[in-house]
Parts: sequence; structure tokens; C-alpha cells
Amino acid sequence: MNRPETTALLMGLALASAGVALSAVSERITVRPYVFCDRRIRNPIRLLHVSDLHASVYGRNQQELVSLTDALKPDAMVLTGDICDNRVSNRPAYAYLSQVAGRYPCFYVSGNHEVYTGQLPTIKRRLTSYGVRVLEGSGEAVLLNDTELLLCGIDDPYAFPDHKGRLWEDQLADVHAMIGKSYSILLTHRPERVTDYAETSFDLVLSGHAHGGQVILPGLVNGLYAPHQGFFPKVAGGRFRLSATQTMIVSRGLSTYVRPRVWNRPELGLITLLPGGDRI
Repeated sequence: MNRPETTALLMGLALASAGVALSAVSERITVRPYVFCDRRIRNPIRLLHVSDLHASVYGRNQQELVSLTDALKPDAMVLTGDICDNRVSNRPAYAYLSQVAGRYPCFYVSGNHEVYTGQLPTIKRRLTSYGVRVLEGSGEAVLLNDTELLLCGIDDPYAFPDHKGRLWEDQLADVHAMIGKSYSILLTHRPERVTDYAETSFDLVLSGHAHGGQVILPGLVNGLYAPHQGFFPKVAGGRFRLSATQTMIVSRGLSTYVRPRVWNRPELGLITLLPGGDRI
């Protein structure tokens, strides 16, 4: 191989390496689809799962995030905590919710960083003023596309004085007692409490908190480190079968404040519920 050919090859390899590196740390939002079928669903329902925004900025006045939300045309939005943060201004979080909550039914549960602000009641009141339904050991029967869903939610464990979960467990028991014949969904921030969720009969559990484990090695490691799970977390992000009739989805979240994110793009989850007898 002559010198010009060698130079061209090296330049090509360098450009390819740079492209791979840029792809690995991309912070462009990805939409992650999940589909479920159930006989109780009469018409298709689209739920947009938003988690762990941590008041990250997506364009001026959050227009990138707002436009993507509108493009997905959800029937409702479910927010599984840490939309706000204790370390940065929460204006970006409020800018997003103040725009979308008036367009789509929104349901929210708290995360640990909202607790860390010391202003969780104030945050809840502000979200309520936008039209967000705050769930705190409570649930609502929601009619979407001629189908009734039971949407329940519990606060982050750190929202309680003991921080050890007793009152958190009380909230979980309260919402579990609400389950009837409708398709039931639990909103919760913490995925690591998977044993507690598996003892309930919710059809679907939605959570966040783990940030996808920050670093993913495709095909090898589905998350390097997650809060309250440590290294090599078992439920960092994705879909997990808890039983024959129960699934948990862990959002990798939207935060660009907590870095690095490697092969772990910020995400919105698009959950589609379809009529049918077989679970997908």
C-alpha cells in the first residue's frame, strides 16, 4: 500500500471512529415503543411515559420536547418522577409541563430529587395548577378511547419521614386495594422495589430513577451503575416480566444533567395498549 492509500485509510478509520464515538454519546431523544394486548382494551390507547427529566433543556422554551410530544399524539401522559431537580433551576421542567398538561391528561408521582428540593408540596401544587393529576397513594379510573384504565401512583420512599419504606408500603397497599376489573397501571419512581411490585396484581408497573445505568455496552452490559442498585443493576432500563400477568417498564429517562450517557440516549416511552387476548 503506497503512502497516499495509507493516509486515506487512516483518515477513514479516524472519521469512522469519530462517528462511532459521537453516536455513543448522542443526547438526541429516542422514542422507545412498547406494545401490550389485553381483552379489556376496547380501542388502541397511547401512553407517553416521561421520567427523570431533571429539568434538562431541550431547545428554547422546551420546544424540541414539546414538538416531539405533540407529534406522538398520546392519549395521556404518565410522569414517573424526577421531572424537577434540586441542583438546577426548574424553569425548564415547568416550561414543558405548562404547555403539554393542557393538551393531554397528565399523571405524576414524585421522585427522590423532588424530595431533595425540600419543596415537594410546592412542586405538587404548581403541577396541579397546570392540570397535572398528582398521585400520592391514590388512583383514578380514567376513560380513554372508550376503555377504562385504573391509573395509580405512589410517592418516592424519601417523601416520608422514616425514609425506610413503611409509609411507602402503606401507599402501595392502599392503591393495590383499588384494583378491580379494569386494566391497572402503577406509577412509581423506584424500580429496585421490584419484589414489592411483584406481590401486587397490577398489570403494568412504570418506573424510572435508574437512568438506564448511565453506560450501556450493547450485547454485554445493560447499564453500568444505577442509584440504589449500584454497579451492574438488574433493572436499569427496558422491559421486565415480573410474572405471567405483570410487566414492569423502566424508563431510561430524559436527563442530560447526569452524565455520562454512553449508548444510552435520553428516551420517551410510547406504550400502546391494544385489544386482544395475547400479551405481547
